Amino acid sequence: MILPICLTACAEPRTEYVPVKPEIAADLLTPCAISDRQAKTYRDLAVLATEHLGSAHCANGKIEAIGKSLGPV
Repeated sequence: MILPICLTACAEPRTEYVPVKPEIAADLLTPCAISDRQAKTYRDLAVLATEHLGSAHCANGKIEAIGKSLGPV
């Protein structure tokens, strides 16, 4: 009777792994606006390029913020 008690007392504790889902702000998961402007002149092309650059900065900022939320990989 004493042997089963000793064997269960020496058993290693079970480790249970639980996945953790990081909290990411909702505004970081919304798409950045991309212009659908039709360029007809060189000025329109310049404005369109500026708008696309703004969209790229928006996307890169969100990627950086999400990376900080997730921490080092």
